[in-house]
Amino acid sequence: MDPELATALRRTRYLYLTTYSDAGKPGTVPTWCWLHDDAVYFTTQRASLKARRIAKNGRVTVHVGRKDGPAFEGRAELVEDRRDLEKAILAAYHRKYWILVPLWMGRYLRKGLEARTSVLVRVRPTTP
Repeated sequence: MDPELATALRRTRYLYLTTYSDAGKPGTVPTWCWLHDDAVYFTTQRASLKARRIAKNGRVTVHVGRKDGPAFEGRAELVEDRRDLEKAILAAYHRKYWILVPLWMGRYLRKGLEARTSVLVRVRPTTP
């Protein structure tokens, strides 16, 4: 991964993830993120549109920090049965989003992952 991009991903509070329908129609949503081993991770509801689109084709565009921020094309995939990564992302979120996660979101995210109603998503850049 480009070092400048990695630094931007480590520092940002949000990324803007664009997923694509079968017909190519884009949809963009903000999401929290965690950079780990040259990939970006986040959690989402398993039934969400972005999770369904990722499961179908995995094509994404990521804008770092804002909708018009630095961007890269990537391949996203649902990450199943990786409790180690789920625990690591929750710890990373606790440090990065230190007010929201301890007060409420951490419990919500943990319960969703444990119940399998949420899923961990990994995005790897396909463009340099």
